[in-house]
Amino acid sequence: MPLYARVVLRKKTHVSGRSYYYIHIPSKVGSDSQFIFREGDAFKMVVEPSKKRLVLSKISGREKKSGRR
Repeated sequence: MPLYARVVLRKKTHVSGRSYYYIHIPSKVGSDSQFIFREGDAFKMVVEPSKKRLVLSKISGREKKSGRR
């Protein structure tokens, strides 16, 4: 069964002048046993503008080591 939640994109500008965007995931979703990401996991992000969606995929051990994109 899919997990659903409302999330908000936030922008933070650091002292160095660089801007970063954050997506906050509600704790009820993040602590659910079906949630596949854990703190420190690496993932790849794909933005599909035509479908208006963002897809996150967990990176396998092989991809992490090789630095593939």
